[in-house]
Amino acid sequence: MTEKCEAKWTPTEDQINNIIIPAMQGTAQQYANYANELRCPPEFIALMLRDIADTFEENALTDKKDCECC
Repeated sequence: MTEKCEAKWTPTEDQINNIIIPAMQGTAQQYANYANELRCPPEFIALMLRDIADTFEENALTDKKDCECC
């Protein structure tokens, strides 16, 4: 998404309650399990998640497709 899209898009209450919150909780639990299995410090898990976020941001910057909201 471009900055223009990000400024326009807002999740609905239904999306927040039924998709976003459960996804965030599931992801947090999954990575807590990874931390337990790896026996690594929380900072390593944070680094993994930061790398994932960075990939999404980089793809958004290089993606030249127009999105529906723009």
